[in-house]
Formats: sequence, structure tokens, C-alpha cells
Amino acid sequence: MHKARFNFFISCMIILLASNSYCQSRTAAQAIMEAKDLIRQGSNVSSIEKYEQARNILVQFASQGEHQSLAEYYLGYIDYQIAVAVYHMDNEKAPVSFDSAVAHLKKALEINDNNAEAHALLSSCYGMQIAFSPMSGIWRGPKSSFEMNEAKELAGENPRVALLEAISTYNTPSIFGGGKEEGFEAMKRAAELFDQWKTTDSLQPDWGKEQVYAWIGSAYLDRNEAILARKSFDKALEINPDYGWVKYVLMPKVTSEDKSQ
Repeated sequence: MHKARFNFFISCMIILLASNSYCQSRTAAQAIMEAKDLIRQGSNVSSIEKYEQARNILVQFASQGEHQSLAEYYLGYIDYQIAVAVYHMDNEKAPVSFDSAVAHLKKALEINDNNAEAHALLSSCYGMQIAFSPMSGIWRGPKSSFEMNEAKELAGENPRVALLEAISTYNTPSIFGGGKEEGFEAMKRAAELFDQWKTTDSLQPDWGKEQVYAWIGSAYLDRNEAILARKSFDKALEINPDYGWVKYVLMPKVTSEDKSQ
């Protein structure tokens, strides 16, 4: 019995040491690239499993090193995506994920206040929280506006900043400064920025190019312009053939629209 326990203890120590060795041998940059790939897979199929795998990688590097702010940003983005794409804005589950996203993004900005992407995503999270608690708009509304203004001041031509602002504008009633038409035009402007955007740092966020065409196509559907919606969805799938939101949710709506005509 004692020998069996000893062998079990040794086995556990070997696993622990191997795990620590793996973590030490893998740099923060390598971890972020691995996490980005898992996030992309999660986005394609709305997989909480892929998102959680990415989270498990990132938490090891969010508390130290030169890429802390970026790791916290991606952790916030994971929670944002889980709330929107996995939980589909479920009234019980999504608010918890948005709270977590806000916490991570605040940490990212504590480390690096010049992180325009984090400012923009934090602005969007505040806006989403208002959807669940309209009265919180009294204090979250100004916070959302402040964060978006910070993002635009830091990186006004960043396409993800433009996309998040466009989505917010599209979903905000005109009485509160939004509007469908203004949001739609802003989406098209964001698409132009994506076409022009170039970055030499592969660690930085690069999501959004297929999403912007998904949003434009969805807006065309709202306008009952099925042909233009299909063209936008085709463009999204040309960029990312595995993008599930378009492939399995939005494109079938165009098909059903065609059949009804």
C-alpha cells in the first residue's frame, strides 16, 4: 500500500514538473498566438470549449511579462464573445460574462492605457450591459462614450474600433444618439478601413473582417434587400469559409427569403 502511494506521488510530481517546464519553455508571445488560433476556432463554431482552452493558456501570462495588457485584452474578448455568440445574450448567463469582460479590460488598461482596442471593446461591453439593465445607462452610457472617444483618439482608423462603434450606433435608438441608417453607413466605413488596414505585429488583434460583412449583410436583411445581403455574406465567407454565424445562421435566412418570393 505504501509503495503504491509513493508511486502515485512520484507520478504526480513528474506531471507537475513537466507542466511547469512546458509553461516556462513556451513564451508569452507563443502562448498568445496559440490562444488567438483557439479564439478564431471558437468564433467559427461558437464553441465555449475552444474559448476556455484559450483562456487557460492566457491566464498563465496575464499576471506577468511584457504582454500582460494584451493577454488581459484577449481574456476580455473571450468573455465578450461567449456572452454574444455562445450564450446569445441570454438574460441569466450573458451578464456574468460581460462583468468578467469588463474586469479584464480594465486590467488591460491599468497596464497600458494606450490600448485602443481595449478601450473600444470596454465601450461595447458597457453598451451591452445597458441592454440588460436599462437604468444603468445613467452611469454606463457616459462610460461607454468616454471609452469609445479614447479609442478613436488613440486609433481613429482602427477598423475594429470603427466596427464596434458602428454596431453600437446601429443598435442604439435615435433618441439616444444612434440610428439604423447612421450605423449602417458606419459599418460600410468600417469595411473600407479593414481593406486598408495593415499590421506587422501578429500578436495584435486581427478579428473583424468577416464580421463586418456579416453585420452589413444583416443590415441589408433588415432593409429587405436580400440580393445585397447575399453578396455581403458571400464576401464574409470568401474571407473566412468556416465562419459559422454566416454559414449556418445568416445565409439560410437569405435562402428562405428567396423561396418566399
